[in-house]
Amino acid sequence: MVSAIPENLIKYSATCTAAAQEFQNWVKSVLTPALLDYQNTGHPCVELDADVAVAISRAYYTDRDVHDVARAFQATQHGGALGHGGLVRAQESDLDSAYARLMQQNQARMKAGAALAAKLTPLQDVGDREHPDTARPIVEELAKHANDPYFCAGFFNALTLQPHLTTVLALGGIPALISAYSSGAVSARTTAMVTARIGIPAVVGGPESPTSPLYRMTTEQKAQLLDAFSANPSAAYQFAKALTPAEVREMFYGDRQYRLKMIAILQTAMNSEHDPEAARELMHKVSLGLFGSGAPKLSNSDWKTLIDPVRDFYGTGLLNSISAPTDFSGDGMEEWEHVTGRQNGEDVALFLKALHDSQPDNAMLKSMLQGGYMNAAFLFLSPLEPEGWLAKIAFSAAVGAMQSVASAHDPIIDNLGIPTGKFPDADQMNEKLFVGGFVQTLALLATRNQIRDPSHHLVHLTGDATTDQKTIRDLLTGDLTKYTVGGRNGASVQELLDAYKSQELETAFRGITSPDYKPPYE
Repeated sequence: MVSAIPENLIKYSATCTAAAQEFQNWVKSVLTPALLDYQNTGHPCVELDADVAVAISRAYYTDRDVHDVARAFQATQHGGALGHGGLVRAQESDLDSAYARLMQQNQARMKAGAALAAKLTPLQDVGDREHPDTARPIVEELAKHANDPYFCAGFFNALTLQPHLTTVLALGGIPALISAYSSGAVSARTTAMVTARIGIPAVVGGPESPTSPLYRMTTEQKAQLLDAFSANPSAAYQFAKALTPAEVREMFYGDRQYRLKMIAILQTAMNSEHDPEAARELMHKVSLGLFGSGAPKLSNSDWKTLIDPVRDFYGTGLLNSISAPTDFSGDGMEEWEHVTGRQNGEDVALFLKALHDSQPDNAMLKSMLQGGYMNAAFLFLSPLEPEGWLAKIAFSAAVGAMQSVASAHDPIIDNLGIPTGKFPDADQMNEKLFVGGFVQTLALLATRNQIRDPSHHLVHLTGDATTDQKTIRDLLTGDLTKYTVGGRNGASVQELLDAYKSQELETAFRGITSPDYKPPYE
């Protein structure tokens, strides 16, 4: 008998694939140039790119195999109910049989997709006066397989030229590309072509010439592509996982009229990301792409449309990035708040720096920051994670409490004593993010029965949004020195607040106070 939690395997697969690609990019952009410089001084050196490419290729296929093992476990259930926490048990022989069938099916489907894509290879810009529409029947055939993610992945992975990809998308291949991404089997090379296509400004659609079989995308078609990603959480999640910071930058600054749609894709992906470390990695990737070294400077006018969706992305990211504590002693929880505050500060520092550097109109900024904490919802929660429902209750309580914070004069803001005034533009933004992060730590503790009120009764979260919102508000507006955590030798909530505050404020504003600031994850 063997067992596994399929959803955890699927998340592992997606995370490791992205990490392998990041490593390859680092070797190409940092290590290889350094070795070449070393070689140019007369020292012996070796070429690493080819070896790394081979290793990354092996890792990619290993990660994809992990995903397929998860599907094999699911296939052994024949539609039956999953066990506690999403645990699936099966006879080893049944799993082997299911896996073998999946491998055969997946390989055959991807090969079939690649064979169809090969028919595009001969098409050149010179075209054929008698058959200028040669690509259309190929895309029409692809459309018949739009519900087969592996066929679609095989098709798009086999494309080698940007004009061929553009032609497929222009002739109706967008649903097939979205399907391909939902498989988790799209290659890094394909993602690079897709991001380049999104970043290149759209032009007038139609054939490249009267006799050309190659087509251009219209502005409407590019909008359709981005909207299709946002509408499919699985595809958005896999697409965001596959992106590099450079590709994020290419899309965001390449064709600026679609920036809000791109942020919407990232928001959809973040809504689906409840692994704390992976949520941080996605924030880091976006921060480096949008605001890292060499990024264009956003203007005050830019922020008028961007500030709400960007704030929502980081707000969701902070809440999803906070891990529950493992040491429930007073010292253990204070250290946990120290670490969480530092990490939260690191995660928003580049964002706050970019906002501050744009010198936003403070009246306009204050107006936009009034009201709810964020509009993001807990759109996706896997019931397969053992602590998934606790995380949902904590998240919902935190968001509910923060949506009720009406202004900077709210009793919650006053009671937490967040200092403001040094950097008025960034202060107001970080105030919201700070409160969201700290409230999430309290909600995580409350779901684990670790907080007691001044009467020594447990602060309990029920899962009812209205009730939990009031519970958290009552805590945040009460005497924090009399709310305790961690039992007899625990700490007060005020002590946890001081631990979180000292680290979050220092690291969040380091980007503003240090001219040459670089985040530790760069």
